[in-house]
Amino acid sequence: MSSLPRSPGPALLAEARRLGVYAIVREQVRRARSLVIQNGKVEDVVSVHSGGVGFQVHTDEGFSATGFVDGFDEFDALATLRGTAAAAARASGLGALPDRSIFGASPLVLHIPDARAELFDELSLGRLSEAVGAAHEEACTLSGEIRVRTQASIEREDWRVSRSDGTATSWVVPRLVLHHSVTAEGPAGSSTVRAHLFSPDYDALSGEHARKKLLARVSGATDKALGLRGAERYPAGVYPLLIDYALAKGLAHEAFGHAAEADSFRSSVLARDGRFRSGERVGRELVSVIDEPIAGDHAYQPIGANGFRRERVDIVRCGVLHEALADQFSAAPAGVPVKGAERAESFRHTPIPRMSNIRIELEASDPLPRPFEEMTPQDVRDLAASAGLFERFAKIVFLSGYTGGQVNPVSGDFVFNCQALYELSARAVTLYRPAIFRGSLLAALASISRGFGPLQLDAIGTCGKWGQSVPSSGGSHGYVFLEPNDAIGVGGR
Repeated sequence: MSSLPRSPGPALLAEARRLGVYAIVREQVRRARSLVIQNGKVEDVVSVHSGGVGFQVHTDEGFSATGFVDGFDEFDALATLRGTAAAAARASGLGALPDRSIFGASPLVLHIPDARAELFDELSLGRLSEAVGAAHEEACTLSGEIRVRTQASIEREDWRVSRSDGTATSWVVPRLVLHHSVTAEGPAGSSTVRAHLFSPDYDALSGEHARKKLLARVSGATDKALGLRGAERYPAGVYPLLIDYALAKGLAHEAFGHAAEADSFRSSVLARDGRFRSGERVGRELVSVIDEPIAGDHAYQPIGANGFRRERVDIVRCGVLHEALADQFSAAPAGVPVKGAERAESFRHTPIPRMSNIRIELEASDPLPRPFEEMTPQDVRDLAASAGLFERFAKIVFLSGYTGGQVNPVSGDFVFNCQALYELSARAVTLYRPAIFRGSLLAALASISRGFGPLQLDAIGTCGKWGQSVPSSGGSHGYVFLEPNDAIGVGGR
């Protein structure tokens, strides 16, 4: 059952017909509960319940305007719609370019419920606090030399999108997110390493599987934080690289995903003269970059915010640029098909092309000896040895974790940060302080030659673009190997 109230959508669409305009109506309700615990004390508790109606109005000539109203009062929504229609009519005098592509769209009727979202009200703040408190306490007991900050939230997000052509769609997304930040103090300062858990099941923390996964992750974060206290910086240079799936997700998302968003093609490294460079080779045949909505995922959105079914997008297929992240309005100028790839932070925002779950996928990968969460740096060294990498290279740099970065979409140059760096050799594993992973996105993709382990697609975050923030996720195989390339390297002293 949707948490959206009685819809003013039918009245708004009827009014749009009377005014002689085409309308897209978006309704959203977001409910969330969150808390922060630090060193055993609850520091912050928040409950959120917000919602409203947004609309996009198109005149018959193709001029448009957007508007929104907080809440679901029909009288207020109708008044705002009339004002928005008047603004669209004035757009021609402001030098706006017309776009009639929406008039050629086919209607979609699709409703995607999720029974797990119906349990939101069953998990009170009290029960959430108890479950998160237990996870926090378990993390704190791992070492007497650490500080732990735990932030957790549950969220239910309901959407309903309708259009003048008869489109009627709805979907709901449940989310539980928990982050542990583990800090260890040392003579050279403090080191903080993070671990997370995501689930579409609000009560996941009471389950043995999720509890063990989170404990394994925070145990690894604790070992890193303690080890980094005395770690040195690694010399800058060009090396053979192993990166884990969190950093691979950062590479896929920040470097390739944003560059493949069709509204950026006037300046993207993946476009020429505003058109996507489809058909050009950018990597080895075994490498693909794929974006698609995955049910139960942190960034799941099965329907675009303009009411189109979101499709899988093979940005790179077998090493060749293939498809772009495009919506109804950006596809034609970019020379690509519509993929329903538009997202909006809320009913207040205008949808724009965005990623959902993005991954780097190889056609084959070597198996891992144990689940990813149980892999130690020594296990990763053994993995490299069994693959014969030390027969080619005396040492390999292993970059673990992802803590953000930035990309120049015009040149394709990127700078990312990891949580820790390990030097791997046939006989030793040495931990160093986090370092910068830098280079060219096209060179990085061309350097990927091998993957280890099954796909791991739960590297989560928040993606910002044009003042909007939406959930993001993705990953790759557990580990990805990059051949040495002068255009990519590691920073340091």
